[in-house]
Amino acid sequence: MSTLTHRGRPYRVLVDLNTQCDFLLPRGALPVSNRAEVLPKIRQLMNWARLEQVGVISSLEAHRPSESSKGLPPHCIDRTRGQRKLPFTLMPRRVFLQGDNTLDVPMDPFRRYQQVILTKRETDFLSNPKADRLINGLTPSYWIIFGVTASHCVKAMVLGLLARQQHVVVVKDACGYWSQVDGEHAFLQMDAKGAILLSTDELISGLAEEKIRAKFPVPVAEDDDDQEIMADREGRNGDGQDRHERNPAASNGRRKAKSGKDDKRGKDISDFIPARLIRRKARSSKSSAKSPRDLA
Repeated sequence: MSTLTHRGRPYRVLVDLNTQCDFLLPRGALPVSNRAEVLPKIRQLMNWARLEQVGVISSLEAHRPSESSKGLPPHCIDRTRGQRKLPFTLMPRRVFLQGDNTLDVPMDPFRRYQQVILTKRETDFLSNPKADRLINGLTPSYWIIFGVTASHCVKAMVLGLLARQQHVVVVKDACGYWSQVDGEHAFLQMDAKGAILLSTDELISGLAEEKIRAKFPVPVAEDDDDQEIMADREGRNGDGQDRHERNPAASNGRRKAKSGKDDKRGKDISDFIPARLIRRKARSSKSSAKSPRDLA
């Protein structure tokens, strides 16, 4: 499914973490060490999302000028060039939600926008109340995560979603890191917790779909009755074809069976009671009945 919504709910959602100038440009304040390898993959993913109309949630790292940088160079300072997202990571239909500790978020954002951008001031994107509420309100089949950095923000997001019993795909070659050792260790942790690690080419080409379906099976009805109820509600099969059109023989069989049940209801009771019992009952009734002469 390539549309933003599937029967009223997102089918898959792309989560783009901190794809900003300070992390991914050569003159950025804190560029990742694998910037040259990661940038083309991020561009591919965003182009794929744009063409396939996949919904995107983006985080924007934001720090105040007076805020402690925790031993790191000052980066992603509010309203600076380094805080800006790379131009190719922006969708035409987007909305920006400022992190103001309120819960005012659109409940069905992908009906109107393709991209929702939210600021974050902590490592964990879900620490933003708006991001937390927005993500809790969505029910995609799986989340696709990429961005900066693998050992911090990406790992925190992936583990947070897994803790919520969500299905998560991590695009490994589209995740930046400062240390390759730390990045690989983070990938091992995410894999051990249940996330699927894929390459950009595997995701875009569709080769990973079988792997994703095997890991994250689609819920099915538990028995035939449930399936029949679901089919009756839909009026159609899963492929959109009318059930009676798809299998006319089965449809005729169901109609005959139903007609047979109606006929049985209309038949005489003698069809269900042996004849010998009916005769015996008739004789006993005749013998017990008194004539008018006896009554006189």
